[in-house]
Amino acid sequence: MLTFHGSQKLKDDRIAQVRAHRKADQLVKGQYWQFGKGCAVGCTIHSSNHWAYETELGIPVELAYLEDRFFELLPNGTSMMWPERFLESIPVGVDLRATHINKRYVLAVLTDEKRGEIALTKNEYLKKQLREVAELLRKAIDDPAFDPKPLAYLAYLADRADLAYLADLAEILLEVLAASRLELQNA
Repeated sequence: MLTFHGSQKLKDDRIAQVRAHRKADQLVKGQYWQFGKGCAVGCTIHSSNHWAYETELGIPVELAYLEDRFFELLPNGTSMMWPERFLESIPVGVDLRATHINKRYVLAVLTDEKRGEIALTKNEYLKKQLREVAELLRKAIDDPAFDPKPLAYLAYLADRADLAYLADLAEILLEVLAASRLELQNA
Protein backbone atom coordinates (compact mmCIF):
# COMPACT_ATOMS: atom_id res chain seq x y z
CA MET A 1 0.00 0.00 0.00
CA LEU A 2 1.67 3.19 -1.19
CA THR A 3 0.78 6.57 0.26
CA PHE A 4 -1.53 8.54 -2.01
CA HIS A 5 -1.26 5.50 -4.31
CA GLY A 6 1.91 7.07 -5.63
CA SER A 7 0.08 10.15 -6.92
CA GLN A 8 1.26 13.67 -6.06
CA LYS A 9 -1.98 14.95 -7.63
CA LEU A 10 -4.08 12.92 -5.17
CA LYS A 11 -2.08 14.34 -2.28
CA ASP A 12 -2.37 17.90 -3.58
CA ASP A 13 -6.11 17.48 -4.18
CA ARG A 14 -6.75 16.27 -0.63
CA ILE A 15 -4.66 19.05 0.89
CA ALA A 16 -6.60 21.57 -1.21
CA GLN A 17 -9.86 19.95 -0.08
CA VAL A 18 -9.12 20.20 3.65
CA ARG A 19 -7.73 23.72 3.18
CA ALA A 20 -10.94 24.78 1.44
CA HIS A 21 -13.01 23.30 4.27
CA ARG A 22 -10.91 25.18 6.83
CA LYS A 23 -11.17 28.48 4.98
CA ALA A 24 -14.95 28.05 4.65
CA ASP A 25 -15.20 27.38 8.40
CA GLN A 26 -16.40 23.83 7.70
CA LEU A 27 -13.66 22.16 9.73
CA VAL A 28 -15.20 21.50 13.14
CA LYS A 29 -14.56 19.39 16.19
CA GLY A 30 -17.00 16.81 17.47
CA GLN A 31 -18.54 15.49 14.25
CA TYR A 32 -17.22 13.41 11.40
CA TRP A 33 -19.02 14.52 8.24
CA GLN A 34 -22.46 16.03 8.31
CA PHE A 35 -24.13 18.83 6.35
CA GLY A 36 -20.87 19.73 4.58
CA LYS A 37 -18.87 20.09 7.80
CA GLY A 38 -16.61 17.74 9.66
CA CYS A 39 -13.49 16.99 11.62
CA ALA A 40 -10.05 16.25 10.20
CA VAL A 41 -11.12 12.78 9.05
CA GLY A 42 -14.51 13.96 7.81
CA CYS A 43 -13.09 16.81 5.75
CA THR A 44 -10.40 14.56 4.30
CA ILE A 45 -12.59 11.63 3.18
CA HIS A 46 -16.14 13.03 3.54
CA SER A 47 -17.17 10.21 5.85
CA SER A 48 -16.47 8.75 9.28
CA ASN A 49 -14.85 5.60 7.92
CA HIS A 50 -11.23 5.74 9.08
CA TRP A 51 -10.50 2.65 6.97
CA ALA A 52 -11.10 4.77 3.86
CA TYR A 53 -7.66 6.28 4.49
CA GLU A 54 -6.24 2.97 3.34
CA THR A 55 -8.45 2.51 0.27
CA GLU A 56 -8.66 6.15 -0.82
CA LEU A 57 -5.25 7.46 0.24
CA GLY A 58 -2.94 4.50 0.90
CA ILE A 59 -2.45 5.72 4.48
CA PRO A 60 -2.60 3.16 7.31
CA VAL A 61 -5.80 3.36 9.34
CA GLU A 62 -3.80 3.74 12.55
CA LEU A 63 -2.59 7.11 11.31
CA ALA A 64 -6.16 8.18 10.56
CA TYR A 65 -7.05 7.49 14.20
CA LEU A 66 -3.99 9.41 15.40
CA GLU A 67 -4.84 12.36 13.17
CA ASP A 68 -8.39 12.30 14.50
CA ARG A 69 -7.33 12.19 18.16
CA PHE A 70 -4.83 15.02 17.81
CA PHE A 71 -7.33 17.15 15.90
CA GLU A 72 -9.97 16.78 18.59
CA LEU A 73 -7.61 17.44 21.52
CA LEU A 74 -5.26 20.16 20.29
CA PRO A 75 -6.15 23.80 20.96
CA ASN A 76 -8.37 25.29 18.23
CA GLY A 77 -5.72 27.39 16.46
CA THR A 78 -3.35 24.45 16.15
CA SER A 79 -6.16 22.00 15.54
CA MET A 80 -7.58 23.80 12.52
CA MET A 81 -4.22 23.64 10.73
CA TRP A 82 -3.59 20.04 11.76
CA PRO A 83 -5.27 18.20 8.81
CA GLU A 84 -3.21 20.15 6.27
CA ARG A 85 0.03 19.72 8.20
CA PHE A 86 -0.69 16.02 8.65
CA LEU A 87 -1.27 15.38 4.94
CA GLU A 88 1.64 17.62 3.90
CA SER A 89 4.04 15.65 6.11
CA ILE A 90 3.28 12.31 4.44
CA PRO A 91 5.55 11.53 1.49
CA VAL A 92 4.03 10.25 -1.75
CA GLY A 93 4.59 6.65 -2.82
CA VAL A 94 5.84 5.20 0.48
CA ASP A 95 4.62 1.99 2.12
CA LEU A 96 4.43 3.34 5.66
CA ARG A 97 3.84 -0.09 7.16
CA ALA A 98 7.02 -1.38 5.52
CA THR A 99 8.90 1.52 7.10
CA HIS A 100 7.51 0.45 10.49
CA ILE A 101 5.86 3.84 10.95
CA ASN A 102 3.99 2.79 14.11
CA LYS A 103 7.09 1.45 15.82
CA ARG A 104 9.14 4.43 14.68
CA TYR A 105 6.56 6.81 16.11
CA VAL A 106 6.49 5.11 19.50
CA LEU A 107 10.29 4.97 19.48
CA ALA A 108 10.44 8.70 18.72
CA VAL A 109 7.92 9.44 21.49
CA LEU A 110 10.18 7.58 23.87
CA THR A 111 13.57 8.85 22.73
CA ASP A 112 13.15 12.41 21.47
CA GLU A 113 15.88 14.32 23.30
CA LYS A 114 13.67 17.22 24.43
CA ARG A 115 10.08 15.95 24.29
CA GLY A 116 10.46 12.20 24.69
CA GLU A 117 9.30 10.17 27.64
CA ILE A 118 12.82 9.14 28.61
CA ALA A 119 13.99 12.75 28.73
CA LEU A 120 10.90 13.89 30.65
CA THR A 121 10.80 11.07 33.18
CA LYS A 122 12.48 11.77 36.52
CA ASN A 123 11.93 8.30 37.98
CA GLU A 124 15.09 6.31 37.25
CA TYR A 125 13.34 2.94 37.47
CA LEU A 126 10.73 4.01 34.91
CA LYS A 127 13.46 5.55 32.76
CA LYS A 128 15.25 2.16 32.70
CA GLN A 129 12.04 0.42 31.66
CA LEU A 130 11.45 2.95 28.91
CA ARG A 131 14.97 2.43 27.58
CA GLU A 132 14.29 -1.32 27.46
CA VAL A 133 11.07 -0.73 25.50
CA ALA A 134 12.99 1.57 23.13
CA GLU A 135 15.61 -1.11 22.59
CA LEU A 136 12.90 -3.69 21.84
CA LEU A 137 11.40 -1.31 19.30
CA ARG A 138 14.78 -0.78 17.63
CA LYS A 139 15.17 -4.55 17.34
CA ALA A 140 11.66 -4.89 15.90
CA ILE A 141 12.42 -2.22 13.29
CA ASP A 142 15.73 -3.85 12.32
CA ASP A 143 14.30 -7.39 12.28
CA PRO A 144 10.67 -7.63 11.09
CA ALA A 145 10.43 -11.20 12.43
CA PHE A 146 11.05 -9.91 15.97
CA ASP A 147 7.80 -8.98 17.76
CA PRO A 148 8.29 -7.08 21.04
CA LYS A 149 4.65 -6.74 22.15
CA PRO A 150 5.38 -3.73 24.43
CA LEU A 151 3.20 -1.35 22.48
CA ALA A 152 0.51 -1.35 25.15
CA TYR A 153 2.67 1.47 26.44
CA LEU A 154 0.62 3.76 24.20
CA ALA A 155 -2.24 3.54 26.72
CA TYR A 156 0.09 5.08 29.29
CA LEU A 157 0.91 7.91 26.90
CA ALA A 158 -2.76 8.62 26.25
CA ASP A 159 -3.45 8.76 29.98
CA ARG A 160 -0.70 11.26 30.78
CA ALA A 161 -1.04 13.55 27.79
CA ASP A 162 -1.92 17.11 28.70
CA LEU A 163 -2.41 19.66 25.92
CA ALA A 164 1.20 20.84 25.86
CA TYR A 165 2.50 17.30 25.74
CA LEU A 166 -0.12 16.36 23.16
CA ALA A 167 1.20 19.10 20.88
CA ASP A 168 4.68 17.60 21.25
CA LEU A 169 3.34 14.15 20.35
CA ALA A 170 1.66 15.61 17.28
CA GLU A 171 4.88 17.30 16.17
CA ILE A 172 6.82 14.07 16.70
CA LEU A 173 4.32 12.26 14.46
CA LEU A 174 4.84 14.83 11.69
CA GLU A 175 8.61 14.48 12.00
CA VAL A 176 8.46 10.67 11.81
CA LEU A 177 6.17 10.83 8.78
CA ALA A 178 8.47 13.28 7.04
CA ALA A 179 11.46 11.05 7.83
CA SER A 180 9.76 8.25 5.87
CA ARG A 181 10.56 10.24 2.74
CA LEU A 182 14.27 10.22 3.61
CA GLU A 183 14.22 6.50 4.31
CA LEU A 184 12.71 5.88 0.89
CA GLN A 185 15.38 8.03 -0.77
CA ASN A 186 18.16 6.18 1.06
CA ALA A 187 16.81 2.71 0.26
